[in-house]
Amino acid sequence: MEKTNQTLKRGYLICLFLALTIWSMATTSGSGPDEAMKYDICNYIASHGKLPDGTDPALRNPIWGISYGFTPILSYMISGVFLKIAFLFTTNAYWLYVAVRFTSVLSITGMAYLMFQIGEYLFQTNRSRFLFVMSGTLLPQVMYLGSYLNNDSFALFTIAWIIYAWLRGRDRHWDWKSCILLGTGIGLCALSYYNAYGYLLMSIPFFFISYWKERQIEGEGKRTDMHRMFRMAAVIAIVAILLAGWWFIRSAILYDGDFLGLRTTDKYGEMYAQPGFRPSERPTPYHQGWSWYQMLFTSGWLRTSLISFIGILRTCDWSLMGRGYLGIGILFLAGIIGYLAGGWKRKIFSSDRLLHITFLICMVIPCGLSIYYSFYSDYQPQGRYLMPMLIPFLYFVTTGLTLVLEKIPQKVNRMLYGGIYMFFILISAASFYYVHALI
Repeated sequence: MEKTNQTLKRGYLICLFLALTIWSMATTSGSGPDEAMKYDICNYIASHGKLPDGTDPALRNPIWGISYGFTPILSYMISGVFLKIAFLFTTNAYWLYVAVRFTSVLSITGMAYLMFQIGEYLFQTNRSRFLFVMSGTLLPQVMYLGSYLNNDSFALFTIAWIIYAWLRGRDRHWDWKSCILLGTGIGLCALSYYNAYGYLLMSIPFFFISYWKERQIEGEGKRTDMHRMFRMAAVIAIVAILLAGWWFIRSAILYDGDFLGLRTTDKYGEMYAQPGFRPSERPTPYHQGWSWYQMLFTSGWLRTSLISFIGILRTCDWSLMGRGYLGIGILFLAGIIGYLAGGWKRKIFSSDRLLHITFLICMVIPCGLSIYYSFYSDYQPQGRYLMPMLIPFLYFVTTGLTLVLEKIPQKVNRMLYGGIYMFFILISAASFYYVHALI
């Protein structure tokens, strides 16, 4: 049975990789959000063999007055390597874009692999594990992120890495390998996307609380235990700093102490953006005197963000068919209700408060950042900004659906699981058809 499950997992990963590759090849060059600007970074790295300075006029967008060189670009660095290899064979723009998109293809495939590993810790049955993975990786927005050049897909991969390291570390009492694994995940995540930083923040309390809780249960000596705990914490920190620290030191040197690059981005936007596109001139809800309620509900921010979390594809100019939204929405809602109702009776939350609270906070942080950014900086109700909450959210959904489905007779239960699997496959295929029928 175990051999069959492993074969199914490998088969799924291969099929997902092929599907993402086909999607990336079928997408028009530069059609993803700001993809041409991101390609400029990869092209600079491949052509010059060095990292770009965000202030370089050659990278500056003539409309917005900025480049993507100010903030972490590890995924673009990897894409730059693929582009360098592609230059050996062709200068055709189509194939060059396919090359840089390969990082996104690998990132979502890698996320799927890690979600299977995470599922081993979180769920009792393979049916639930497959539901967890398929609902995440076949979500139209996730498939789309895996088909064009962006930081979001790499951020999802690093988030999955961190969550896996949390669960593995807790299970193995934070051995050396688990600590190195977490430090590596934190370092990679730090070089991905700022809206994923909630996982960096929550790694601190999760490590210390889970470590101390497990050691208290084992009854080890307090002094020895404290020494080892801080030694393992130092290992995590050192690995993370070695991987990511250089970037922030470099940014601080280049941009007068602005190690995040955000202040400099706004500065150059004010200096070089076309009239009407400068940060101070954007018609944000704050500048228009709106209330938070008006932005979230009256303007449709909340509705658009939730729908696009499922999948408003291509250059965000069209929506997936309504029945698909409805079906996914019903499944997600049923999962949450099932978790709240069944989980309360089964005391699932109280059985692992640390993980559940950590997951909830990791869901709240990207939502809060997206709301804050739209209100004060740039009104963008985009579901991809909420993507860092994906894995924790799907944990709650899958747990709830599992609690609901286990109450159904075994024969019907299998059919329903199979039906849900097929539904996500069809939704993914339909979204591919619709997006490329427009190109």
